[in-house]
Amino acid sequence: MTISHRAADASAASAEASKPVKVARMACCCKLSELLPMVQQLHHEAARANAARKAQRSEAA
Repeated sequence: MTISHRAADASAASAEASKPVKVARMACCCKLSELLPMVQQLHHEAARANAARKAQRSEAA
C-alpha cells in the first residue's frame, strides 16, 4: 500500500515531500461476531470503573 501526501500549494512542495511512502499492508480476518464478546466485556469493565469513580467522588464530597 502506498501513502502519498499532497501539499496545499503544489509549487511550494518539495520533491521529497511529494514522494510516496511505502507502508506494510495489514489484514484482519476476524468476524465481528467474534469481537462482540470482547467489546461487551470491555464496556462492562469501563462502566464498573466509572461507577466506582463516581461513588468515590460522592463519598468525598
